[in-house]
Amino acid sequence: MNRHDRKPLWLIAVVVFSLAFPLQAGSPVGDSRDLKLVEKWEKVANGVFRTVVGNHDGEMHYSDLAAASPKIETLNRLPDVPISKALKSASFRLLADGKVLVRIPTEPGEKIYGYGLQFDNTMKSGQIVELKVDHFKKGGGATHAPVPFYISSKGYGVLFNTAKYIKIHNQVGSRKDSKHNPEEVDRNPPADEKQAGPWLALPPGDAVEAFIHGKGLEMVGFTGTSFQDIVARYNLFSGGGAMPPLWGLGFWHRTPAKYSAEQTAAEIAEFDQHRIPLDVIGLEPGWQSKSYPCTYEWQKKRFPDPGKFAKQLLDDGIRLNLWVNPYISKHSRIYEKMKPLSGSHLVWLGIVPDYTLPEARQLLVDQHKEDHFDIGISGYKIDECDGYDFWLWPDYATFPSGTSAEVMRQTYGMQLQSLMHKELFVKNNQRTYSQVRASNGAASSYPFVIYSDSYGHNQYVTGLSSASLSGILWCPEIRSARNEREWINRMHTVCFSPLAQLNAWASKTKPWSYKNATDAVRNTIELRMQLLPYLYTAFANYNQQGIPPVRSMLLETGEGKDQSKEQERKLDGETDPYADGFHQKITEDNSLYMFGPDILVAPFLNNSTKRQVQLPAGNWYDFYTGKLLGNGNKITITAKQFNDLPPLLVKEGALIPMLTKSVMRTKDIQGAAIEIRHYGKKDGTCQLYEDDGQSYDFEKGAYTLRTFALESGQLKQKIVKKGAKPLYGDVSLRQMTK
Repeated sequence: MNRHDRKPLWLIAVVVFSLAFPLQAGSPVGDSRDLKLVEKWEKVANGVFRTVVGNHDGEMHYSDLAAASPKIETLNRLPDVPISKALKSASFRLLADGKVLVRIPTEPGEKIYGYGLQFDNTMKSGQIVELKVDHFKKGGGATHAPVPFYISSKGYGVLFNTAKYIKIHNQVGSRKDSKHNPEEVDRNPPADEKQAGPWLALPPGDAVEAFIHGKGLEMVGFTGTSFQDIVARYNLFSGGGAMPPLWGLGFWHRTPAKYSAEQTAAEIAEFDQHRIPLDVIGLEPGWQSKSYPCTYEWQKKRFPDPGKFAKQLLDDGIRLNLWVNPYISKHSRIYEKMKPLSGSHLVWLGIVPDYTLPEARQLLVDQHKEDHFDIGISGYKIDECDGYDFWLWPDYATFPSGTSAEVMRQTYGMQLQSLMHKELFVKNNQRTYSQVRASNGAASSYPFVIYSDSYGHNQYVTGLSSASLSGILWCPEIRSARNEREWINRMHTVCFSPLAQLNAWASKTKPWSYKNATDAVRNTIELRMQLLPYLYTAFANYNQQGIPPVRSMLLETGEGKDQSKEQERKLDGETDPYADGFHQKITEDNSLYMFGPDILVAPFLNNSTKRQVQLPAGNWYDFYTGKLLGNGNKITITAKQFNDLPPLLVKEGALIPMLTKSVMRTKDIQGAAIEIRHYGKKDGTCQLYEDDGQSYDFEKGAYTLRTFALESGQLKQKIVKKGAKPLYGDVSLRQMTK
């Protein structure tokens, strides 16, 4: 059977392991007569449980759209953590107006995190989120990837496994039968009486309550020993993490929208002249004969011989990535056949294919293979599959498959990822690393990185953190900057993200556009190239173990003392008459994040050259000098201290595998020497993953995994698995801490 021709993921898991035994729920709900206790949860694997309330027959689930089956064997090698008290106490109600309500109780002090790509904060306690795929918005849940998955500080996570719009009250709303309601306080006592305590416009609730319009709802619960463990189990349930080709982790550059083949070649030559590494060139809409809507066919005036052009670039080690959007022009040769397979409404006057239909998928795949893949195109930038309401189809639009407009909107980005990944690249045994504008639940195994119109530097780092909590990859975009300092700082964060890209389609900026910053930018890109052995191994661990390669500090240290703080708010009759908004009292520090297993990134935001860093517990060292910086204390760092390179801190005992010298293309890594840098005084270990860098043969065991251990000053190597030719050359040890 084809690896992608599968039944729903939960069904396979339950059938194979025959673990669908009922787990008795906890005590009765209480005095509520309108809620019923969830009577049983089916155990899918260690720490993974599933239940259904109501009738969900015919409903689309995000897990149905995952790129791969759950990694059950890996899950069952993890500790068998029992189902949480909260899940055992979950309740539901089928409402008379056609809604399904589920209620998962929370305890005092419990915090809720997640819900996909968010740019305001990662903690959602005291907030109401309406999870709806939409063009960039800050707060409220409407986002490019509104994943209905959250994690709790009490050791569990929940996936609401539905492709419908869903509204979730996170500890908002007080039930009259709750045992945790605060005492009522008179807001206006007599002058001779003292107010009994703070009056709360928004008393904290004691549950996560979610509802959809429908007859039933599937939930998948996850329990673990830490935040990272819970997220890893969710990712493994979703098929594991994406494994990009090695070239995808190099540096990307997108040309201006109307560039020709000749102009693109000239720009690549300029990169070489400035000695700046480059692996991927992205062509924006002007490569097509018509765009907005699209033909997916080459503009012959700009690209008279696209096959020859693509071959020349491939011979030079440059990959081509093509911008597309999903809406098809009447001038496209597949238009007439696709028209009856499309929805009732147009977007930018282009038809909207119904890609739940196999014949629609095949039409697009055949055209893309002939015009793109067969001449050497390596990936896509799938734009505009999120959309504002007034750009996208309305919620009453119809599609020939009968799929609702609502579900189509929520899943369109995932359908396009599935189509490209499974039917174009996997079938032809070539890995892609591509970009997409929208995604959702259970998407961790797709090699697509989300990008978006968010340009605030603080949004960069919050986006990186929030994405890691929900099994998605996200990259900040750098287009331009107000000055050289900001250009350097933004480039630091871009190069220490899942995909390092300069998007100059409108700005026409180059890495050397800010003259006095060119050396710092070049050094930053070269550093990323040097760290590719480390980063590629981190992605292999993401694929096999579910641990995100770029991740929030929540997944590293749990809730740090400065992660979130409550701020006192005072009632003001004009500006804040209710002193309301529990969530507005919370400030978060998402300005630190992890890059791989051992490197902490502490970016300088905007124009800053100085900042404070609250170090986690344990010794942390300067990446460049090996000098001890501190242990659990607050330190001040400066851009001068790091010579305008990214501010990187390394754990005690860490071993970092990296190239001894940078390369201009990832193809030049073959046979390159690497050094294993050691930090601190304690011995340590690391892994080094190698495969062919481009095919899916690694899924059949064609990879090599080595471990290195430092013992009494000696570096020892062990080959854990040998299934591929060596990717790197000689290995040496470099002691960073003297």
